[in-house]
Amino acid sequence: MIQCPTWCVADHAQDLVGARVHRGVTHEVAVVLEGRGTGGPRRAELLVEVSRLHEEVAVWIYLGDGWTGFSLSLESATRLSAAVTSALRAAGTLESTGL
Repeated sequence: MIQCPTWCVADHAQDLVGARVHRGVTHEVAVVLEGRGTGGPRRAELLVEVSRLHEEVAVWIYLGDGWTGFSLSLESATRLSAAVTSALRAAGTLESTGL
C-alpha cells in the first residue's frame, strides 16, 4: 500500500501506474485581473493547490486557472508570500503588526 502525505485528498483509484500525483485541497480565490488595452479589468478564479509526484521529494504550489498557470517550489512560494505581504503593507492595506 502506498502512503499518502497527510495533506493529500486525491482519489488514487483512477491513477495510471507510475503516475500517482498527491494533491491537497484546491483553494479557489476570486480575483480581479488588470487587463490591458481595451479589455479592462476582469473577474477570474485563481486556483491554489499543493501537489507532489509520488516518486519525488519536492512539493509544489500551483497557481493558475486550471488551464494556464505555474507551480512554485515551497521555498519560492514562501518568498512570494513574503513579497506580497510586504507590497500590501507598503500599499497601506495591512497593519504593520498584522500578518
